[in-house]
Amino acid sequence: MKTILTVAAAVVALTNASAEARPNCPGGQGYWEEVVRNVRVCDTQTENYTVTLKNCNYAGHVYLGHLWNKPDFPLPHAKYKTSSRRGVESCPASQYATDFEIYWYTDSDGRRWTGHANYSGHLAKTSEQSYTEQRTRTIETNCRTEQRVTRVFRCGFEP
Repeated sequence: MKTILTVAAAVVALTNASAEARPNCPGGQGYWEEVVRNVRVCDTQTENYTVTLKNCNYAGHVYLGHLWNKPDFPLPHAKYKTSSRRGVESCPASQYATDFEIYWYTDSDGRRWTGHANYSGHLAKTSEQSYTEQRTRTIETNCRTEQRVTRVFRCGFEP
């Protein structure tokens, strides 16, 4: 019986000798493993460039679409609307626009409900202003895959 305990103690001592004690691992044991990863590596160069952008303003009328229910009070058939686009590359001659309005209507049983009146149409361009901005971009060249070896501590015993 004493020999079995001595052999068991020797096996435990040998296994513990190859592992390191770490307080954050269960049982405090672990080992270092080398992990090989493929990494994309490129040479980089920073370049400054100028871009021309525009601010566009639009105005016009949008028109009332089909109503499913008759409003309690008349709704306007057209609404004047303005719109703007900032920091774009181009200003089209017109821009499609929508709007809506909530209205009250009374059903055939005398109950009052709300409905949505949808308006839509094209707004004409009223003005356009151009300006420039300085920007920076990174250009990657000579891209390749390289292997990186890192050491990672693993809890437990070496497999």
